[in-house]
Amino acid sequence: MKIRNWFGILSALLCLTALAAETKPGQGESKRYKVLVMGDAHFDSAEFHKSPPATDGRKSERERNFRMWKSKSPALFAAAGKRASAEHVEFAVQLGDLVQGDSDDAKLQGAMIDKGFTTLKKNFPDIPLLIVKGNHDIRTLKKGRNNAAANAALLPIISKELNKKVTKNTCYSFMRGRDLFIAIDGFIPAKNTEAFVRRTLAAHPDTRYVFFMTHLPLMPASTGSPLWLVPGWDTIADMLEKRNTLILAAHTHSPSLATRTTDRGKLTQLIVSSMGNAWSGKRRHGGHGDWAGFSAAADKGILRAKDSEKAQAQWNAWKKSGDFTFRSLFGNSGFVVLDIDDEKVVARYYTSRSAKSGVTLELLKNR
Repeated sequence: MKIRNWFGILSALLCLTALAAETKPGQGESKRYKVLVMGDAHFDSAEFHKSPPATDGRKSERERNFRMWKSKSPALFAAAGKRASAEHVEFAVQLGDLVQGDSDDAKLQGAMIDKGFTTLKKNFPDIPLLIVKGNHDIRTLKKGRNNAAANAALLPIISKELNKKVTKNTCYSFMRGRDLFIAIDGFIPAKNTEAFVRRTLAAHPDTRYVFFMTHLPLMPASTGSPLWLVPGWDTIADMLEKRNTLILAAHTHSPSLATRTTDRGKLTQLIVSSMGNAWSGKRRHGGHGDWAGFSAAADKGILRAKDSEKAQAQWNAWKKSGDFTFRSLFGNSGFVVLDIDDEKVVARYYTSRSAKSGVTLELLKNR
């Protein structure tokens, strides 16, 4: 056979290998596998701030971040890395607010994201570390939200870890076996988010589980701001409930578990927090153990909303949309290992820097 024919065959094989690699970040094809999930990190360092913080609470946040990144946050993420290695986790996910933000300009914001990712990645050298965009990742000191700066830094990172080109915004998806993972950019127009989810679900009709990865919750999880959710949250929830879906979210800094059940299906949402300052175990949002207590406290948060009349209408419609449960898990931060197989999805929540699981939760059953 001529050399150029061999070259053509080799090129075709390489293309097929690259295409296969794009379908999933993990390398295994077994029906059972594990994923490690982390919440807010708020990486911060004085080198990314030229100006003093404003007096609107950012000063206390910056001081908090500097304290926790001296030792507690590094210890937490080191423990996560050791757990990932010990349990042969296929890939890890960080659910947004990788960094504190509040940098003076786009260049410093991008540099902060780069260093924040490098700092976490060293704990996961042998597996992909996927990032979801958070509100602090786009928050700059002088210009407020700066999506362009965050995208410029995050898109190359996500593309490399995913082994798949991601452009324009940080929405992306991939299949792992028969399981569909969808990551959402919560800072683009609702119509764009809805369209992405609709297209992705339509392209993958035969799935075992759907994992919806987002920084902002899809279902209410904060009594103070219960409707600070993914743009298009109500429409997206209606789409996802028809599939066997687990929502993985962060943002509230308060681990919780919630469900909504309708005659069309059930949604389950797990909130993960990985803040290196939360070691006391004191629960936020009143530590509500049921939907009634959470809902009553959230009613007061709705009254404080900027457009309380509109918010009240949305909140009332949401409460009537199904049957709900809510459970505040604990005050400690930590990380989660998802154990995924043909029967069910189980989460083990490792609190603080402990080697022991704080709680084990059966989240989904295979339909």
